[in-house]
Amino acid sequence: MPKNILSVENLNGGYEVFVGRRRVFVHAVDDVTFSLHNNEVLGVAGESGCGKSTLAKMIYGAIIPPLLVKGGSISITTKGGEVLNINKLSIDEVRRKIWWIEISYIPQNSMNVLNPLKRIKDQFIDVFRYHGIKMDKTETVEHLRDTLTTLGLPPEVINAYPHQLSGGMRQRVVIALSLVFNPRIILADEPTTAVDVVTQRTILSLLKEWRENNKSSLVLISHDMSVHAYMDDRIAIMYAGNVVELGSSLDIFKEPLHPYTRALIESLIRKGDKSIRKGLAGQPPDLINPPPGCRFHPRCPYVMNICRSEEPVTTFLDNDRYVRCWLYTSSR
Repeated sequence: MPKNILSVENLNGGYEVFVGRRRVFVHAVDDVTFSLHNNEVLGVAGESGCGKSTLAKMIYGAIIPPLLVKGGSISITTKGGEVLNINKLSIDEVRRKIWWIEISYIPQNSMNVLNPLKRIKDQFIDVFRYHGIKMDKTETVEHLRDTLTTLGLPPEVINAYPHQLSGGMRQRVVIALSLVFNPRIILADEPTTAVDVVTQRTILSLLKEWRENNKSSLVLISHDMSVHAYMDDRIAIMYAGNVVELGSSLDIFKEPLHPYTRALIESLIRKGDKSIRKGLAGQPPDLINPPPGCRFHPRCPYVMNICRSEEPVTTFLDNDRYVRCWLYTSSR
């Protein structure tokens, strides 16, 4: 089995939208490169609006206007060993070959994706029918009960309507839907933002246990660095469409390199530490008209002249650790 089951190379894309009568391009993902290893959790961290969710949609193949891919590639090695370039497939091919089976997607506000007029079991059965999987009713119901039980839900949930369940239970139902075909990759986009802290920990623990038991890989998107500390093997830090740092979770938290990464980690509340946390000054840039040079330079405490005019190059410390910052480039 290959070490890398998903490769993203020099990915560029975003949204073509109208501002008044003028057509503009929101460059939400800019020259992003990384690989997803087999049986790992890769976190994608950063503030709201940095491009995390857009990146997830591109990887999933949900490239529907106004979302556009302008360059780069997203390739996946399937369960059968075939290598597919996702952004070269039509949306119909993606639906048949990728969705649910190879990659499942847990979107933001995923509780809202459930049909309020259908019982939970009927929503699962619709997914089976969509993929042409024939199972008799008894076998289907048993499979659904087992899947829901794995995520800590009582078996009788299958006969409920969404409105009869709590927010945390609905969230777990949606996660169960995404796991029903044992996909090799799960894309989880802020999967616990709509639930309380206790439910959040429960959901993350169940997701972690399922992934370990099934030896799947997880791309976990969250602005919450404490979630990444609990879940991730590696972390990619995004800022204004760029991945500015990537490394193991241990390295990122022990020795963050990029000034933005440091700011994210320093914002975490630590047990027994009563000091006041300081946020970053300023706002993320406008992705329609981003600043020249390093996109972080208007907010960076270490800004140099070169940062204002030239984009930083990627500096590799080893195969799985890199940073995009002029502080680490000897040729500056």
